[in-house]
Amino acid sequence: MKFPRAQLRAVPALIAVNTVIFLIGLGLGPGFRTWSVHFFALTASGLMEGQWWQLITHAFLHGNLLHLLLNMVGLWFAGRIVERILGTKRFLILYFVAAVSGGLAQILLSGDNHPLIGASGAVCGVLLAFTTMFAETEIVALILFVIPIRMRAKYLGWGIVGTSTLFLIIGFEPWIGHAAHLGGCIAGYLFARLDGYGRPTFLERKLFKKGRTSNISRS
Repeated sequence: MKFPRAQLRAVPALIAVNTVIFLIGLGLGPGFRTWSVHFFALTASGLMEGQWWQLITHAFLHGNLLHLLLNMVGLWFAGRIVERILGTKRFLILYFVAAVSGGLAQILLSGDNHPLIGASGAVCGVLLAFTTMFAETEIVALILFVIPIRMRAKYLGWGIVGTSTLFLIIGFEPWIGHAAHLGGCIAGYLFARLDGYGRPTFLERKLFKKGRTSNISRS
């Protein structure tokens, strides 16, 4: 599979910014962390008080090194390909739309006011855009980040959506933003579909067929 040789700008920059912010937090200690979570993590109460910047800033905060590492690995895995396809500006639109969508989904579906932090919603959006663009492409996915399994990209997308939905319903590890993952996935899928990637869904085929029939009958 060959990709356009466009220069990567957004993905390395996002990884660098997230890493620097995390290191600053480590260096300044727990007091800075408490302050940054209070003002920049996403909460329903914060939005009600007009702190709309939290819809973006929460995606640049991470709880620990593993949290940061998993998100940045996912961003690098899919983002470097998606950015080359979309270009830097449109990739950034995708990234931040997915971050906002994930944040709003967490607020609406989680039913609590726990602060949301992490780039997971944005990264899930990028991953679903990738699996929609290259649905039939074989990739090697690391199950539990250890076991390599070869599969078509679309199955990775289905797995992310399915597990996020299941874990949200059963309340598994409630401190994890499963709703944010799901919201980001939906945004990434819709972004790719509206951009012309992916096969038409059953509903789209039915609507297209009905519209085509109606046009013929009127002529």
